[in-house]
Amino acid sequence: MKRHDVKWPQGQLLACTFRVAYEAFHGSGRFKKDPKIKVNQASLSHAEYGGRVGIWRLMEIFDRNDVKASINLNGLAIEVWPESVKALHKAGHELAAHQTTNNISLPHLSEEEERAEIRACTCMIEDAVGARPVGWGSAGNMHTENTLRILAEEGYTYFGDPFDEDVPYVVTINGRRMVIIPKLNYANDWRAWSGGLGTPSNYFEGFKESFDYLYREALAGRPGYIDVITHAELGGRPNIAAAVERMIRYVRQYGDQVWIATRKEIADYMLGLNGPADPYVPYK
Repeated sequence: MKRHDVKWPQGQLLACTFRVAYEAFHGSGRFKKDPKIKVNQASLSHAEYGGRVGIWRLMEIFDRNDVKASINLNGLAIEVWPESVKALHKAGHELAAHQTTNNISLPHLSEEEERAEIRACTCMIEDAVGARPVGWGSAGNMHTENTLRILAEEGYTYFGDPFDEDVPYVVTINGRRMVIIPKLNYANDWRAWSGGLGTPSNYFEGFKESFDYLYREALAGRPGYIDVITHAELGGRPNIAAAVERMIRYVRQYGDQVWIATRKEIADYMLGLNGPADPYVPYK
């Protein structure tokens, strides 16, 4: 399949999204894992930081820098930290669906179970804030050959799991047009962690080097896209949060040359173009 090109709405050179993974877990989170422990207190306490402290700090950063973020939200986070979810919605951030919990892997489910999981997360968000999500990202980006088709049937407009492009692109499936917004890891706060070996400087430099390179490509005629990813339980900590704010201020230096958007805004724009689209074909 050919490489995709994109043009942004006002001729901007780059589009930039700021995204938060707001995740909740049953039994054990992503850190301090031990399969012998049924309910891992240390691991769950790490995730709790994201809802108790981290998400609020990130909201403050977005507010003072006038940024609307896309929040990849586990349904369980709504049950555990309901006030923060309501505050995110009230502040105008996009709430995208990210499964009921981060412990479930879609490839381990039957097609019927996968559809039920997607519907459950969708309903949890809609019931909490009165608005239905239109974007989806699976836990760990682990999806199946059925995921995009199910999402199309359930009324979603964009899918954020694939790693196969630099820029968003449109596909068709069963007569419906969907936007694939690729997962880009070069501005991911995992760079600031890396098992405790990373630093916030790694995170910022990964972003800056990628931004600068994409900007040069855009000047040469190929507009680009950059996605800043932070996890509430990681990027909401002071040292990494400082790097997030540095990134926002770095982007702001470029003024109208960069479109800071939510992923929903990007999907809406691309669907509105009504341009050519390839049929979606799962990998074999």
